[in-house]
Amino acid sequence: MTPYGKLVGVTENRDQLRAVCKALRELDATDVEVLDGAQGIVVLEAWQEAVSHCFLGDMEVDIVQRCLDAVRQGSIVFAAVVESETADEAAEMARKLGASGVVYFGAAVITNY
Repeated sequence: MTPYGKLVGVTENRDQLRAVCKALRELDATDVEVLDGAQGIVVLEAWQEAVSHCFLGDMEVDIVQRCLDAVRQGSIVFAAVVESETADEAAEMARKLGASGVVYFGAAVITNY
């Protein structure tokens, strides 16, 4: 269980999350995971452990920590499986709809938007 191959971002409420998920699905994003509350914290902590062993681990751990902090403060994190070819467009769409901290965890590169 890792964030790789996923576009990850933070939304402030369920309405914003629904709008982002709808837009991502229109761009053929698959498997949009919603991370919030206690279960979201468990998943994000597992991500943090997994990325800490990766080549760029420090940067990735910092990004996941920001997501953890957001969930602990009541925000909602989404993680959508997207193809690298559509990651820029998906990130732009999510940001236009109010998502913050949007990051694509690619196979060889991490892109902050």
